[in-house]
Amino acid sequence: MKDRKDGGKKEKFPHRMWIKAAGIVLGACLCFGLGVILFVITNRDTKIQKEENSSQAQTVEQQAVPAVKEEQKEMESDTGVKMEKAVVPEKIVKTKDSLYTYEEMKEDLNALSEYFPDQITVRSLGVTADKREIPEVILGDPDSDCHLLIQASIHGREYMNTQILMCQLEDFLRNYENGIYEGMTYRDLLNGLCLHLIPMANPDGVTISQMGLDGIQTEECRAFLQQCYESDQADGVDMSEYWSSWKANARGVDLNRNFDIGWEEFAGCEHPSSERFKGEAPASEAEVQAILQIQEEYPVKGCIAYHSSGSLVYWDYGSEGAVYEQDRLLAQMAGEVTGYALHSTVADGTDLAGCSDYFVLQLGIPAVTIENGTGRCPLSVEELPDLLERNHKLYGDEVALVELNPT
Repeated sequence: MKDRKDGGKKEKFPHRMWIKAAGIVLGACLCFGLGVILFVITNRDTKIQKEENSSQAQTVEQQAVPAVKEEQKEMESDTGVKMEKAVVPEKIVKTKDSLYTYEEMKEDLNALSEYFPDQITVRSLGVTADKREIPEVILGDPDSDCHLLIQASIHGREYMNTQILMCQLEDFLRNYENGIYEGMTYRDLLNGLCLHLIPMANPDGVTISQMGLDGIQTEECRAFLQQCYESDQADGVDMSEYWSSWKANARGVDLNRNFDIGWEEFAGCEHPSSERFKGEAPASEAEVQAILQIQEEYPVKGCIAYHSSGSLVYWDYGSEGAVYEQDRLLAQMAGEVTGYALHSTVADGTDLAGCSDYFVLQLGIPAVTIENGTGRCPLSVEELPDLLERNHKLYGDEVALVELNPT
């Protein structure tokens, strides 16, 4: 994320089963585990007794569903024969290298929707300046009172986070039906919880970082980006890795500076640029509007933002009271799981402008920013196995969350 510096008394939770549920989901994949942690934190004073919700399937069906599901239903209706589930390939999400493109993500989302049609829904949250859709993955009960938002790659050059989040999604889906913990399926463990994932919040920016102007689809955007290049060059910006280090969207707006928090105070760049231009107005960009749309439509209880790099967990945005305590617990758990150091944005004196700042200070919703990786962005392919392995190491009984169980 780089605009930010790169780099107790234990709470008692009355619901032991939900602590264990959070642990096993956390073991399945980091993001979803953190989501369940937030569920525990924000609902620890509420009695959790969820019955099977028969409307869940109906609600999901009302969302945008891959055509393959409808075709299967028509064929079953015409023939009267229930079709067997397709055999899931050994691996869907591509990890052969770190250049994970927007097109590859879409292809993998289509495949995951085809092989796990009853578990996830994929819909579009909007269209970018260069005519790319912003996909959202919905996993869990849309009628739940607890919704959690996880977004990655809001900065173009930090696109390895998309690959990590997609791998975590695949791992979770593979265990969704058959994974058992103390007699409960993973499906049951997610009762009362709905996750909203934006694997690539800035698809134009990612494409620019990966391919430069060659990846741009419209003449209008290509001409505009050339103007950004010339303006930055005139400002004395190092142009040696200009396109690959691109952070902004195709309109030259740094999306993590486009939220309505600290917007007036943030100086940044005065013109559209590869980074640090906050835009013409708060939430002026389609990508930021897509993130806010989820919060407007659902009762979001927490937000997790994946950035790179520094191996840090940012928290403490200046909140007080219950939100501060929830944010502290979330940050501590995230730090224990990832092994990353916790950094207070207040103590570090970082800019008060960003997605997590907005959720905490404007909406009163706990949020953390996880900075994955150690190198300069775009992260080298050599870092990918280690970052993926961090998630795999979470399998088993050694789950940090169980230490929070009251004795």
